[in-house]
Parts: sequence; structure tokens; C-alpha cells
Amino acid sequence: MRRRSFLQLLGLGTAAVAVPSVGVAASSVENALAGIILNEFSFLKIDRAGVDQFVADYYRMTGANKQFFMNVKTKAYYFLKIDSERSQLVRTLTQLYLMSTDFFQNRMDESKEVKYLGWYNPHKTPCANPFSSIYYPPVVS
Repeated sequence: MRRRSFLQLLGLGTAAVAVPSVGVAASSVENALAGIILNEFSFLKIDRAGVDQFVADYYRMTGANKQFFMNVKTKAYYFLKIDSERSQLVRTLTQLYLMSTDFFQNRMDESKEVKYLGWYNPHKTPCANPFSSIYYPPVVS
């Protein structure tokens, strides 16, 4: 057996073992996406029903559930605890989630529960600029 054939066989064997284990870790892609959001914002009080509704809206608006590679990738990111610093997909998902919630309307108050308001569409929803001075907590002298 040549070295190249051995490495290809090893790669296929690893993939055959990895894909089912990722499937066991996250029983569904919806749970994996919700888990990614909850892991990324573990320091916030997040409404779980709102996260589930966001995931449903995400699939409805983007059609991501029809892409096999996207589903495998999502499960792998959830299983491996990939954060937004290492993945553009996680960064985009978490930014979209935060813009779809009342987090910025509540002046980025981490003590309040973050609730999902509805799918964020920059063409229909007014911009909640997180860098605006009206969102900063008052300065106590």
C-alpha cells in the first residue's frame, strides 16, 4: 500500500467516525444552532424560546436547512465549541441574533433578559446603532 493511498484511507475512516459522533452530540441542526448562540452568550440571560424562534426564522429566511454541508458544519461547530473568533459563520449568526433582540434597546444591560423581537432586516428595521452614546449607561461621578 502506498503512502498516499494509506493517507486517503485514513482520512475517509476518520470522517466516517467523526460525522456520526457529531450527529450524536447534537441531535438536530436546530439544537446545534441554538447551542452555538447559547454558548457564545453564556454570560447573558437569554430567553430560550426566543432562541428557538430565531433558529426557525433563520432557516425560513436563509434556506440553510437544505444545505447538507451547512448542517454538518453547524453540528461540528457546536460539538467542537467553535466561537466567533474562529468562525465567520458563528460571528454572522451571533451578530444577526443580537440585532434581532432587545439587547441594544435595553442599553446593553447584561442583567436584563435578552428577548427575541423578530427577524432583523436592515432594509425594514431602523438601525439600533450599538455605538451610539444613548446606549451607554450613565456615567456616575
